Amino acid sequence: MEPTSDDVKEVYARFGLAYYLAEALHRGLCNLYCLSQIPASGPVIRPRVEEHLLTAFETTLGQLLMQLQPVLPDALIPQLKRAVQRRNFLAHHFWYERIHLMTTIGGIHGLLRELASDTELFSEMDAKVEKLTEPLKARLGISPDQFSVALAATLAGNEMEPLNKQRKPKREEMIVAAFDAPSASGRTLLIFQSEDGALWQLCDVGLGWTDYEAVDPAWPAAKKFSDLLPVTVNPRPTVSGPWMFEIQFGRTATLSVHPGKSQGEVLYRLRRVSSASTTPRRR
Repeated sequence: MEPTSDDVKEVYARFGLAYYLAEALHRGLCNLYCLSQIPASGPVIRPRVEEHLLTAFETTLGQLLMQLQPVLPDALIPQLKRAVQRRNFLAHHFWYERIHLMTTIGGIHGLLRELASDTELFSEMDAKVEKLTEPLKARLGISPDQFSVALAATLAGNEMEPLNKQRKPKREEMIVAAFDAPSASGRTLLIFQSEDGALWQLCDVGLGWTDYEAVDPAWPAAKKFSDLLPVTVNPRPTVSGPWMFEIQFGRTATLSVHPGKSQGEVLYRLRRVSSASTTPRRR
């Protein structure tokens, strides 16, 4: 028997389903990566979550799996590696190596069995990754009810808010201005501006993204930093723990950051160094 047009369409449909589930697995691993990067203690800010998400989205499935190995069960890693291999085969080799089988009904049945196996593999791996992700949602303060409401809104057709697409911090940033900006919590938010206009706020590892896109003329300058700017800083210094680091502002000042005593509180202090202590001493 020769294949009918419906037989051929079925192969295309099954291929589309398998590839879609491979992409769903990729996004599931992206979510797991993001949540695994959120510290278990200390405040969580949305821009930092978005930075983790976009980092994951820009990472291939294979690279993401390598980065996630420390948080994955050992027994799951070989199965996920198999899923990566099958996804890459579908993306780059399937049609080139299998298209000739579309000319016979036996060949089509073989393709359908192969694609059904891939579909089952991707679906099973996605479900297992979701189980690993579920308990980590608490790090973002997301309850099961909140997640259900958000999912229902999305399925109803409500548009999701776009992710921040700020550039990543460089190894060194030239800071030209500092401001005391308002925040949703009512506390003052320290905002730094780079020479190219990019804005940054404190995060768990140094300077991170912020929801603000531009400086508001009403923001007062952070006067403590006025005489130190412009200055080149390391935006991602060595950290001793979440929200525990120091950023050097030249040779005369250090911005020290550490968690406060109350939940979600972060304290910072700008420590000055006397001019005498910055002068090299002769031995």
